[in-house]
Amino acid sequence: MTGQWFILRSDSDFTQSIVVAWGLNGHDVPYPADYDGDGKADPALYRAGTGQWLIKRSSTGYFDSMAIVWGEATDQPMPADFDGDGKVDPTIYRASTNEWLILRSTANYTAFTTVTWGSHAAGDIAVRER
Repeated sequence: MTGQWFILRSDSDFTQSIVVAWGLNGHDVPYPADYDGDGKADPALYRAGTGQWLIKRSSTGYFDSMAIVWGEATDQPMPADFDGDGKVDPTIYRASTNEWLILRSTANYTAFTTVTWGSHAAGDIAVRER
């Protein structure tokens, strides 16, 4: 892994591409999704060692980024649009407590919702849409 994202642009009928340098080899797991609500996927990473979400916004031509600390090393990232505003919410599943911790984009990432669901002891496995 090189930390480079190779993006084939749909707005050029897939005839043009761009390269975005984003991430550290061995530290980051990619979780691309539409975090800024512009209808385009944004390069995004989860850095488990620090619980950090690093997101490059497509709405700014990938020049603007945001960093959000949300999670612990043992958490499983489960990003999705849980609050229905068209923006993906940084979300983690904490198997030790069966909690889904949803950092809401509708609250500018200043408030969260906790949902207890599943039983790690019973063998439940959290899955997310890809």
